[in-house]
Amino acid sequence: MNFQHRWSRGYLISASYTWSHSISDAPDVNSFEQNLAIEDPTSRLRDRGNSIVNRPQALTISSVIAPEVKLDNRFLNRLANDNELAILGNISSGDQQNITANAPLNGDSSTASVQRPLFIGRDTVRGPNIYQIDMRYTRTIFTLWERVRPKFLAEANNVFNHRNITSLNAVVPVNAAGAATLPTIFPPLSTVLEGRIIQLGVRVDW
Repeated sequence: MNFQHRWSRGYLISASYTWSHSISDAPDVNSFEQNLAIEDPTSRLRDRGNSIVNRPQALTISSVIAPEVKLDNRFLNRLANDNELAILGNISSGDQQNITANAPLNGDSSTASVQRPLFIGRDTVRGPNIYQIDMRYTRTIFTLWERVRPKFLAEANNVFNHRNITSLNAVVPVNAAGAATLPTIFPPLSTVLEGRIIQLGVRVDW
């Protein structure tokens, strides 16, 4: 669902909301290239469940503000114009996580925790929601020959430095039958999304 509205010259806002549900029976790999085998070659239905890239809800809001005003004072008029502020906000469901046992359950020689405990579906845990606000300020310094415009830029990614967790410790202890033995919590394991980054620069448009 998309929404876009221009209040007047120099004021634009747009928003996009997506609801989806991704289901897959392919091995859980968050990339285009992978060589993992399915857990049960005799029936791919055993692997059917939420996809690792399943992100049910995502809301993106952006706004561009570039006001044009007319003031009697020449200095204030120059200062109040040729400014542009762009704001981008993203709010979305957290990353899907797969619960695995702390020991091999299918009797093979692998020591990696790649099997799910009994009665636990694929990718049934979700990480914390993702929130991020980015902003960019652009100031046109002056204009030469009607088309050469040096500009000053200041931009910040993740303005509020929100800690966006993308991976949880989802390995749980199991008993001899392969069932999870304890109620568990899934503490954050890592975050790969960037923290606050501030950049300053100058560019010339012509």
